Amino acid sequence: MSAATAVRQRASRIDAGIGAVPMVRLVLVWLVVISAAAVLGGLVGLVPFPPAPMLATLAVTVLVSWGSARLVGRIVRSPAHDASALVTGLLLFLIVPPTLEAAGLATAALVAVIATLSKYLIRVGGRHVLNPAAAGLFLVGLTGLPVSYWWVGTPALFAVVLVAAVLIAVRMRLVGPVALLVVAGTALVAAGSALAGFDPVQAARNALLSGPLLFLAGTMFTEPITLPPRTWQRYAEAVVIAALLALPYVLPIELGTLRPTPELALLVGNVLAAVWARPVGTRLRLAGSRRLTPTAVEYAFTPDRPVRHGAGQYLELHLPHRGADRRGSRRSLTIVSPPEQEDGTVRVAVRTRQPGSSFKRALDALPEGAALRAVTVTGGFTLPTDRSAPLLLVASGIGITPFVSQLQHDARQAAAGAPVRDVVLVVRVPAADEVAYLPELAATGVPVLLVCPDPEALPALPDHWRAVPELDADALHDAVPQPGRRTAYVSGSPAFIARTRGLLGELGVRRVRTDAFTGY
Repeated sequence: MSAATAVRQRASRIDAGIGAVPMVRLVLVWLVVISAAAVLGGLVGLVPFPPAPMLATLAVTVLVSWGSARLVGRIVRSPAHDASALVTGLLLFLIVPPTLEAAGLATAALVAVIATLSKYLIRVGGRHVLNPAAAGLFLVGLTGLPVSYWWVGTPALFAVVLVAAVLIAVRMRLVGPVALLVVAGTALVAAGSALAGFDPVQAARNALLSGPLLFLAGTMFTEPITLPPRTWQRYAEAVVIAALLALPYVLPIELGTLRPTPELALLVGNVLAAVWARPVGTRLRLAGSRRLTPTAVEYAFTPDRPVRHGAGQYLELHLPHRGADRRGSRRSLTIVSPPEQEDGTVRVAVRTRQPGSSFKRALDALPEGAALRAVTVTGGFTLPTDRSAPLLLVASGIGITPFVSQLQHDARQAAAGAPVRDVVLVVRVPAADEVAYLPELAATGVPVLLVCPDPEALPALPDHWRAVPELDADALHDAVPQPGRRTAYVSGSPAFIARTRGLLGELGVRRVRTDAFTGY
């Protein structure tokens, strides 16, 4: 094994481990770590606040965030998401100035309450559009109260904040946009400082080590629900936020209590993302369901108006239900139906292995004609517009869903006169009876390598399909012409993606895009 392959495999294992952790839990854990480091830093004098005011402020922001989320949730009859409320409280603790004074603690409590209310009052189509912590800071800041301090931006906490930002960005597949936000923000602050006659090198150092940039990029910009759907839009939002963060160095405008702040920069990015997101509040009615395999079911919904989506994108569904577990009443599911579905239905597929989440159980119990809400369509796991680029699509189990939509859409484009793509599809299934969407995939004419532990038990396969018992470099090499020229798209669990990255690296595949799911 070459050194490069060993490094790739080690990175893949790390990626798999991160990917197995739910996003909100990962953020919560690292905010706890940063907070603990801050208190310890205050104890030894590395952070400019003693532990007592930090602990008092921490207790207020976390308890008020949690308590107000529970209270408001009861009032509006929506299950409170405890982990999300704790994340908001910890974010606020690391931003508002720590204090032991009653007035300061009351202000921190007010920010926490406003942050919670923003989740429920500032919504579009059932989806909150503003980062709650940023919304609370901005709205209370308009009163003139001192709330925006961002003291987490200190050299003593830089290392732990950097680790958190990297891990969260990797988990969210946002390394590029987060890196662009940090680099562009640092560069623009340096340029603005130079124009104002200050030392640009020192300004860049301060922006990176002693400012809000890294913390905001890693823990707040990455909030999934406030991100725009397309990859290019996420890069564009990063640039907009970076420019607004540098604005005070170029044009320090103040209109009464309104002034350029980090939270305002993030909120502008949130609004831009909301404009890009689609659809808004579409109501779906269950038209029917069918069992795909012993462990997978497809659901078809009739929308009250057409749902515009790209092949490979996913739909965020909101299904309020009693006894919702900690994962809540929303879930993002890949749209299986192609954009030009003839009957107008929107189709998604889910795994049904036990134990299932409360969301899955509620979905399974829906009677035909029952309604739920599509909050938004998002996702950048779409095929390139350049149809001459050779592709390798690799899926595991229910991870086949984006490729079903993409290949059906692609076949229809080719039938209408578009150039035929050079595509090879690899599908891994755990058993012979777990091959989902075989007729639909066979109709596209794409060559398929089917990986099944017992190939002899498989049903009759199309002529352009072949089956092997194990997914390894030899099987891929035999089935995929010129793999090094191809861009690979991989869909499946984090562990499957990690292992497949290593195999693709052995074949010389350098361009890999991934679409991970953790199941429910």
